Amino acid sequence: MKNRRKLRHIRTVLLSLTTVGLFCLCVWLFYQGLFEQDGAAPLPVSEPSSRPTLEISSAEPPFSIASSNASQGGADASLGEPIPMASSAAPESALAVSESAAVSSDPAAVSSAPASAAPPAPASEAPAASSVSAAPASSAAPTTSLPEIPADDPYPDLYVARPEFIPHQDGDKVVYLTFDDGPSNLTIPLLDVLDKYGVKATFFVVGKTSEEDKEALRQTAERGHTLAVHSYTHEYKQIYASPRAFLDDFAREYALIKETTGVSPTIYRCAGGSVNSYNRDTARSIAEEMNRRGYIYYDWNVDSGDAVPGTTAEGIYQNVISQTSRYDKAIVLMHNSATKKDTLAQLPRIIEKLQAMGYRFAALDNTVAPINFRLP
Repeated sequence: MKNRRKLRHIRTVLLSLTTVGLFCLCVWLFYQGLFEQDGAAPLPVSEPSSRPTLEISSAEPPFSIASSNASQGGADASLGEPIPMASSAAPESALAVSESAAVSSDPAAVSSAPASAAPPAPASEAPAASSVSAAPASSAAPTTSLPEIPADDPYPDLYVARPEFIPHQDGDKVVYLTFDDGPSNLTIPLLDVLDKYGVKATFFVVGKTSEEDKEALRQTAERGHTLAVHSYTHEYKQIYASPRAFLDDFAREYALIKETTGVSPTIYRCAGGSVNSYNRDTARSIAEEMNRRGYIYYDWNVDSGDAVPGTTAEGIYQNVISQTSRYDKAIVLMHNSATKKDTLAQLPRIIEKLQAMGYRFAALDNTVAPINFRLP
């Protein structure tokens, strides 16, 4: 009897030990599986599609900008409204930009832009500088000869000899204020503000033909600012249908400017920026044709955001100051259509602050190396 109890007790102990052993084995296998999973290679994550970047070149190092195609970075809607490309509120993200010569018809000449620029430095309070301080002395830019003009060219007069770019000097802090979509009833008041501070700017204008608008064009030229082609119609589907369609529109605006003021423009800015949702298939061929004719286009590396719905007057000011502080050479996008009263109102503050930060102001011409979005 005692032996039976002893055997039963031994079996119970063995069964308990076996159960505990199996339990421990299961626990070990479970944790071993977890460890192996932790050490496994991560699953690939698809990258979000990136927007087209920007390019330019010159002796200056390339940099990236926040609003590569921001605010005016293309307008999907009517005149002056932006094609969404990048938020002007976050100018340090969207498109890479490089500074260089005008787009070459040789695809190999299109360089890729590097990583983004360093975060903006705080705006330092420097002693006020003259807005029209002279740039570092440089010799006159040599001019290239005109290309051969085809016999069947529809616009044989639309050629210009292009000078070489004058290199930007290290330490020369310069701002190029540019205004799109004028003239308007706000143009002459804007010119008065610029005159007050001795600032010269660049106006990329559209096809407005009233006497008031023509007088604004004449005043712009007479006061020493640069008049340049933006677009006659500002109709994206129409002007970006083909290089010929773009040239037809360009020729109309060119003729309006010349007949009204006597000025023959040598530079232009594409409606919506050089890269937008309407010209993916034609941007490069348009740039190559215009480059062949000697005309240079300018995008921007500072976006005021004044064409972005909801941007406040204070937002315009902060956008310009914070973005400009990142660059020694800043091309600032603003607008001069009849609705841009906040832009006009903030202009004195913007000029005074940038002067205090040590910047001078200048108007663009075709000796200034452009800032361009990288073509698709």
